[in-house]
Amino acid sequence: MEREEWVARVLPTIRKGLSRYRVIERYAEHPFLEFHVENIRVNVVPCYDVKKGEWKSATDRTPYHTEFMRTHLTPELRLDARLLKKFAKGIGTYGAEIEVGGFSGMLIDTLVLYYQSFMETIKRASSWTKGTLIAIGKPEGIVQPKVRDSNVDLVVIDPVDPNRNLAAAVRPDKMWNFVTAGRQFLRNPGLWYFFPPIFKAKTRQQFANRIDDTGRELLAITFRHPVLVPDVLWGQLMKLERSLLDTMAREDFNPCRSALWTDEKNESAILVEADRTTLPTVRRQKGPPVSKREDSLSFLERHLSARDTVRGPWIEGDRWMVEKKRRISTLEEFVKAVVQEEAYGLTFPKQLGGPFRKSVKVLQNQEVLSLLGRDGFDKSLWGFLEGKPSWLKKGQS
Repeated sequence: MEREEWVARVLPTIRKGLSRYRVIERYAEHPFLEFHVENIRVNVVPCYDVKKGEWKSATDRTPYHTEFMRTHLTPELRLDARLLKKFAKGIGTYGAEIEVGGFSGMLIDTLVLYYQSFMETIKRASSWTKGTLIAIGKPEGIVQPKVRDSNVDLVVIDPVDPNRNLAAAVRPDKMWNFVTAGRQFLRNPGLWYFFPPIFKAKTRQQFANRIDDTGRELLAITFRHPVLVPDVLWGQLMKLERSLLDTMAREDFNPCRSALWTDEKNESAILVEADRTTLPTVRRQKGPPVSKREDSLSFLERHLSARDTVRGPWIEGDRWMVEKKRRISTLEEFVKAVVQEEAYGLTFPKQLGGPFRKSVKVLQNQEVLSLLGRDGFDKSLWGFLEGKPSWLKKGQS
């Protein structure tokens, strides 16, 4: 069934049963419907009715997952699974959506089924090492190499699909937060793991003081974009964030930390802490080894009489060196140039659309406070400035 058929036949049928709600049509791998019930966002995602192993879409395994857990989890284990989900949510590691990059409900259920209790899962997880493999019973077939990738932190074999790693989408920071929070919980149990403190509003002066205390340069790169499905939007933002940080590092701005904020409508920002926002007007550039004749000749031809050559070329050790004049020396100018000029190689997510390039602004240090009051921004900024997860208490180290 093609996308057009989903839209023409499947979605209208589902809409009839949801007529009392305001339903929005969304698009991801295939179309789905979204509505809200008491401020809870509900997604209705169709799947294909296929035989086990003959998957056509990512959601086709869901009925098999539901049936597997219905027949394998005892009432006691279901309670333990709920408790572990609450723990994971409290420490910010629950949810497979791209924004979170954490543990899915199926992954949590599988861990509890494997370890047979909440406490045993916490105890065993606190000793996980990179590449830990978890498989319930003897799954049909052989665990394929693609789920045993040496670069993967955790492998949990899907009990209904032995070729799939349930933990493949778990980001490394989320896995190791889960491991560390488990260790801390065993040493010092507390309700704060399950019920994190509600963010208390801060004054503008509190934010200003915290920014000054960091000793680094704070930037907020803000922009507007079309309304997108949250998972698509977060994926696009993360792609842009990685590319921007890589480009900043190549140009010697040395970004230290970063975070994303979005109102999930049409405005977002990349928060960055950098060592500096202004660079010397001259930069050193390393050339090829002198032993490589053709490369050396090419290097000399490019730089010997170039207008932007400030000093050199000269031989340092066994390599050519040269000093070049920077065209751009401030981070604000750099970000604006990177967005507009393809030569910098910024990976620009197309779905962010035309408004992105036209609306980019760079706010520095106290200027960032002009964003206070936007939906969720205060909490995101304070969490970024604090740097410490809420569950990590003093005296636990």
